[in-house]
Amino acid sequence: MKMKAYQIVEWGQPAEFVDVDKPTPGPNEVLVRMRGAGLCRTDLDLMDAVPGVGPYATVLPHGFTLGHENAGTVEAIGKGVTDLVEGANVIVHHIHSCGNCVFCLRAVEQHCSTYARGAMSLTRGLGLDGGLAPFMLVPRRELLPIGLLDPVEVAPLTDAGVTAYHAVKTVMDRLRPGTTATVIGVGGLGSYGVQLLKLLTEAKIVALDTNAERLAIARALGADHGVCSNDSASDAVMDLTHGYGSDVVLDFVGSNATLAIAAKISRPQGRIVIVGIEGGSLNVGWGSLATSCEVAISMGSTRADLMEICALAERGRLKIDKELFAFEDVEQAYDRLRKGQLVGRAVVTFP
Repeated sequence: MKMKAYQIVEWGQPAEFVDVDKPTPGPNEVLVRMRGAGLCRTDLDLMDAVPGVGPYATVLPHGFTLGHENAGTVEAIGKGVTDLVEGANVIVHHIHSCGNCVFCLRAVEQHCSTYARGAMSLTRGLGLDGGLAPFMLVPRRELLPIGLLDPVEVAPLTDAGVTAYHAVKTVMDRLRPGTTATVIGVGGLGSYGVQLLKLLTEAKIVALDTNAERLAIARALGADHGVCSNDSASDAVMDLTHGYGSDVVLDFVGSNATLAIAAKISRPQGRIVIVGIEGGSLNVGWGSLATSCEVAISMGSTRADLMEICALAERGRLKIDKELFAFEDVEQAYDRLRKGQLVGRAVVTFP
């Protein structure tokens, strides 16, 4: 049986619908009937990748189905899968992991060395077939049952939500009452960052963005202050923190400009967490950063992170803004994403 899939067929060429075989589950695999697939700006970077130019086209194979924010229902199970039943709602952890390397054994499977490809990794929708097709084949270990949660509702949590959650978890021990956390970029990931900081910490939250509408949304989600990310942004943050700077900076953009702001507003003993992958660089050395300030690159998430953020969703603690598109309208959805015309996450739905 054939089905349509939206794929990167060749690097440097537009993504397109192609006919592929409907997969059949093998041992310890599950066939997922797709219900919701969230779209991400990373997908646009993949579409724009130039052959022979990093970070994607030099290390990831072409010829894969896009879509790394996926949720659906169990359609069929392979031999050895005994704890799922057909029709069960499931969510997909998009990180592909072997379960046997030192990182998997330490429960940080997002760093799995078996599937690492330079700074990238083979994941759902990035080198491996993702969810922009009616059916997707997934190893059992990469699925989480979600009970009565709606797969369409929680699909954006599988990357945007859980990546922000993982980044926030790395700094929670620093955010006591009286501290400040600054979120740079309050789009698809940063908006979850603001929510999670509000839910899980007592820190004052400062949101930075170039878009006034996004700053208003950040205030509604719990940010105490919204600052326009321009040449005077660092001065504004320093004023808001009485000259001390920010204890934690979460940069969900990762450009040269945003990292420069992060360096200027960090304080001694602070921590800068780089989440966005816009390819910027940060000058590190004496006089470039506040003394004892740490810099970390936050990578992906774990299955435990995904389980925990789904628990927050189950309790109604998260606001998940989304705009729905039919599968056949995926190109329209990507066009809206590219033009910045979406407020929430674009989620593709399937019959």
